[in-house]
Amino acid sequence: MTKIVLIEDDFLLADNTKTILEISGFSCFVAEEGAIGIQLIEDIQPDIVICDIMLDEMDGYEILRIIRYEKGLVNLPFIFLSARVDISDKRKGMNLGADDFLTKPFTTKDLVETINSRLKIGSLKKASADVEIRKNATDIFLSISNHEYLTPLNGIVNFTDLMSEHIDNSDLLDINELQVLIDGIRISGNRMLRITRKLLWYNQLISGINPWKHAAKEQVDIVKLESKLFNQLKKSKSIDFHLITNHKALPLEDYDSIFLENILSELYQNIIQFADVDYRIYSEILSTDTVLILNLKNHFLGIYQMDTQAIKPFYQAHNTKDMNGTGLGLYIVNEWVKSIGGQFEVKCTNSVFEVNIILPRILK
Repeated sequence: MTKIVLIEDDFLLADNTKTILEISGFSCFVAEEGAIGIQLIEDIQPDIVICDIMLDEMDGYEILRIIRYEKGLVNLPFIFLSARVDISDKRKGMNLGADDFLTKPFTTKDLVETINSRLKIGSLKKASADVEIRKNATDIFLSISNHEYLTPLNGIVNFTDLMSEHIDNSDLLDINELQVLIDGIRISGNRMLRITRKLLWYNQLISGINPWKHAAKEQVDIVKLESKLFNQLKKSKSIDFHLITNHKALPLEDYDSIFLENILSELYQNIIQFADVDYRIYSEILSTDTVLILNLKNHFLGIYQMDTQAIKPFYQAHNTKDMNGTGLGLYIVNEWVKSIGGQFEVKCTNSVFEVNIILPRILK
């Protein structure tokens, strides 16, 4: 059933409109104030919003601005209600991304036809956007695949060839030389595994499948897990980095340790890969009885802006000519955090990249 959020402070009009909509086969949720309406939109995830322009504490234009620009709901159909709509009103609304206007008083026919028209247009826009995202994702992946796939693949082949040459020539490798070759194969193999895993997860996510649905339930010490991941990353990096920690955290309960390790490896890989080695990396892990809070910071290389709203598949804030990557790491982490009811935030301030994650300590 189509879900509609109606934001209207006239109780009688709101009640009558809700009745009309429900009789017409829609599911309607009413808010009498702007702030409540915005929260309702986030909670309900409606198919369309109908909003009065003239509200007491926050007018409809401000609600639309928040929905479009702060919440990122650019494709959510939004219809304004107003007793009088002149050209300047319409221009202001359209500039903010309004889809249509209904003038009070309106008939049931006008209301239902406007909603159905906007839902149809919205569906076409969403389908077009999905096609464009897939097209862009394919184009971007093809542009990075030479490096992201072929470099580790060449590493595996070359290190294996070196070992084979020594065996064919009956040369004996000392333990240190053998370890170098084995480490090279392992690092290249793990890099290919990470890339493949991200692409498989991405494919499931855009198909509406939760990749982490079938998870084991166990206790995980995230502080020990972080130490393990950083030690692994140190071995795979040609440059050194320094980590400063402040940890005081209880274990996580009912988490899948393998999923968690794979997810956090994407996060720490991003933190290290794009960090300026002249500065330290900071990690703080704290917890309460109900949540675990993870805060990571680095001084990043290059000049760019980044925030949570910018995280999209294959999006790279940095200069891809100087730094390589698929642009999926933070997107994957964000989607996983949302899937378990956590909160994820990234921001850049004065060349400092900061990640804040809040996880429920015990999964339901």
